[in-house]
Amino acid sequence: MGLEMDNEELETKTELKKKPTKKTKEMLEENSKQIEELKDEQVKLNEILAELDKEEEAIGSRSALKMKVTHKKFGNGQVVKQEGKYIEVKFKDVVKKFVLPGCIADKYLEVEDEDVYEYYVKCNENHKKRMETELKFKSATYAIQRHEDAIDRLNSKLK
Repeated sequence: MGLEMDNEELETKTELKKKPTKKTKEMLEENSKQIEELKDEQVKLNEILAELDKEEEAIGSRSALKMKVTHKKFGNGQVVKQEGKYIEVKFKDVVKKFVLPGCIADKYLEVEDEDVYEYYVKCNENHKKRMETELKFKSATYAIQRHEDAIDRLNSKLK
């Protein structure tokens, strides 16, 4: 007898479950479609990042240590320390920190050698493309999460 009641309760609960309206179905489909499009975009962005890695490898790396530079305000100086993309330049009266490659590519620090300048310009362009692509990837990730949350909210209304 207890078994029969359990089956009856299940049938009642199944009957009480709301059926999705046409609009709810459309919203669920649209959110799913958006998620798929965003995932496709992420695949393309990953391909772009792989290409940027290849470009960066082709450009290579150079040490800025002991490089002579000129600053509009501080005058002539020399790079005395480099840690990753951060450099310290000793000028006549002061030591200042800068971030490579932007400080040279954007001409905050000027170098006499045109090849060195071109190298940092290429590095800077690659860096900017990478940052832009990574931002788009993160944006797509957050958008996917919002669409998944919307699907969860719609599904919870149907319970």
